[in-house]
Amino acid sequence: MVRLAPIVTAALAIVCLARADALADPPTDPAPAATTPAATTPAAMPPEAEKPPAAGPPAAPEPAPIPGQRSIGIGAEIGFNTGLGAALHLGAPKVGLYVAGGIMPLFIIGNENNASRSLTFDVYRAYALNVDLYAMLYQGSPQTDVGFCAGYSGNTVLGHGLNLGIALRRNLAEKVAFTLFGGLEIFPDARDHLAAHGYPGDRDPPIPQLQGGVNAGVVIYP
Repeated sequence: MVRLAPIVTAALAIVCLARADALADPPTDPAPAATTPAATTPAAMPPEAEKPPAAGPPAAPEPAPIPGQRSIGIGAEIGFNTGLGAALHLGAPKVGLYVAGGIMPLFIIGNENNASRSLTFDVYRAYALNVDLYAMLYQGSPQTDVGFCAGYSGNTVLGHGLNLGIALRRNLAEKVAFTLFGGLEIFPDARDHLAAHGYPGDRDPPIPQLQGGVNAGVVIYP
């Protein structure tokens, strides 16, 4: 009879070894499936603030009037230099001759020759003539020249004298300009001339020799 004990014993040993191996190497959990990171949706950006419409290119400035010749000009003037009358401009744009003449009121303020020294006020009608040289030394803008003038002053009431003042020319158009001429005038013999024109002897004019004023004019350059 085949002996079964060794076979059974061997089978049991194999089973015991198998169980021992199973206990020595515990089953490992399967690696977790790789997870794909959820796609993140970027946060909604706030709508961009509305920008004002881009400004267009700056408008080109209007061209300034181009002056024509400034060698010969005829003007009409009014003021307290030669009064209401006419003027003649001759020369170059920067240097030239200015001749103006007209009729004007002449105001003489004085004091009575007594203890009261009250103010007196006399008015004469006079004809005046200025003959000046002018020089435009400063250009305030492309159409404005400023300088000085000096020359002879004549007055039918005050006599002969000299003057020194300002000169300004503002070009308005190709053949038109606005001018200012005038300043201080000195008439050395003014007191004697006043007496010759009937100035009352009971009053005393303080400084009749010193006069002055400015004429404003519009000049046409043909």
